[in-house]
Amino acid sequence: MKENRGRPKENVEKKMKYVVEFENSRWHYDLNKYPRGPYLVEQLDTTYDKLEKLYFKLEKLKTPKYHENGRKKRITKSDRKKMELVEKAYWSEHYRLFPNERPKRRGRKSIRR
Repeated sequence: MKENRGRPKENVEKKMKYVVEFENSRWHYDLNKYPRGPYLVEQLDTTYDKLEKLYFKLEKLKTPKYHENGRKKRITKSDRKKMELVEKAYWSEHYRLFPNERPKRRGRKSIRR
């Protein structure tokens, strides 16, 4: 085994682009563009991907749309229907992943005969 003694090599090249992989994420570095940290962090756990996708879709539907002259567009019945469907899908997925957060039923129990 060779020991490193004396002065270090002068022409040492530093890696400027590299990827560090952890158990559940992948960190991409490019020190030329972002010298202080990663420019992209990928999550390898796909458990919450559908929930996150539905959340962003719902937020996009909730943001107001504008005409070219700057006036706000009217929210139509079909837009409201889309928002309701996406919100229903979001909460069903949320309660599937987190069953202990489902709201409790209040009121009297109905008597069926």
